[in-house]
Amino acid sequence: MILIHRTIEFFLYPPGNLLFFTLLGFAFYRYPTIKNGLILFGIAQLIVFSLPIVSNKLMASLESQYPPQAKLWETQQAGAIVVLGASRNDRAVEFGGVTVGTAEIERLRYAALLHRQTGLPLLLTGGDPINSGFSEAYLMKQVLKEEFNIEATWLEENSHTTWENATLTDEILSKAGIKKAWLVTHAWHMPRSMMVFKNRDIEYLPAPHNHGTFVWDKLWMKWVPQARSLSLSNIAMHEWLGLLWYKLRY
Repeated sequence: MILIHRTIEFFLYPPGNLLFFTLLGFAFYRYPTIKNGLILFGIAQLIVFSLPIVSNKLMASLESQYPPQAKLWETQQAGAIVVLGASRNDRAVEFGGVTVGTAEIERLRYAALLHRQTGLPLLLTGGDPINSGFSEAYLMKQVLKEEFNIEATWLEENSHTTWENATLTDEILSKAGIKKAWLVTHAWHMPRSMMVFKNRDIEYLPAPHNHGTFVWDKLWMKWVPQARSLSLSNIAMHEWLGLLWYKLRY
């Protein structure tokens, strides 16, 4: 399923959808105006999403929904800390072959801070969508223990989507008698996360981090296409389409 999902995403977002528009254009080879229009549209949207002024606004539209909070533990009370899985590195020879990815390290760092300030137990959620033998939750547990000297209390290792993260996490915390929990994830991922974690048995409180994900855009540089901008635009579009999909499906 993960391969199917990645293939669909490839054709939805640039630069992959440029291939889609090109193939679609050639399907109308008998109609040059339509064919050329589709190909030009594909090229134009590729350029637009590569502009810092576009990618920065797209990311800001997500991150601004849950602003950063200094010393969260002084203004809110919770009974647990939930950390959402994000990525993995399956070619980390220097770390034994497989470990967490950059995004997960960032989430674990903030979760470790919250834990040290409060002593609250941690739940790590993330399955093994590629059947590697190691769930994301297990890999996060390793890093927390070996690099932060913190033991996770619960592991949720069967989820493959943010929706499944929420459903299975809620079951574990409900059985443990938890009433409120901080939800740790990136600021750009928090809107979709809070959508699916709302109206559960547990009350989840947003604990976003890493605000200000942007491309340097001083003066004319905001109008210069950049690969980093295209990457951020893809992240933002993934989140907005994910929000739309969850609204339609659930």
